[in-house]
Amino acid sequence: MLLAGTFNRAFSEELTFATPDGAPVSVSSMQGRVVVLMFSGIQDPQCRDEIKALASLGERYNGRPVSVYWVSVNSDREASNDRIKRPCGDPGSVPVLRLADPNAFKRIAAKSQSLPTVVVLNKQGQPFGQPRSGFNPNSDFVNDIAQMVDSLLSQK
Repeated sequence: MLLAGTFNRAFSEELTFATPDGAPVSVSSMQGRVVVLMFSGIQDPQCRDEIKALASLGERYNGRPVSVYWVSVNSDREASNDRIKRPCGDPGSVPVLRLADPNAFKRIAAKSQSLPTVVVLNKQGQPFGQPRSGFNPNSDFVNDIAQMVDSLLSQK
């Protein structure tokens, strides 16, 4: 597993995102909000359940300084809006981002590089704790992530 400092540096220096229409999104533009990023892909058979869980998390923090994203690790061609909708359903209220460099996930993720991997950013745009790998739709995923988000929201 990456050391926390190494992960934080790699995360902030290497990750840039794009919206489905190609507009760039940087980690620095997310500052001031607690951000939940779920890295996944259309090849993940649970992506539909992941997006539903993220939607529930987003609803929980509606009106608060929290952003929740599903981040595709697929290339632009592989993860067009239509291709995402086939296996994963319509993301609805969950914004979808794409990695500007799909290989960046491999460089910054935990050694397992399993999908999905969840990263929570504090209001300064730095990762809070280590990435969380895996998703069990029968677990209390929303409440587990909410505990981290609540902790960050209570900090000044």
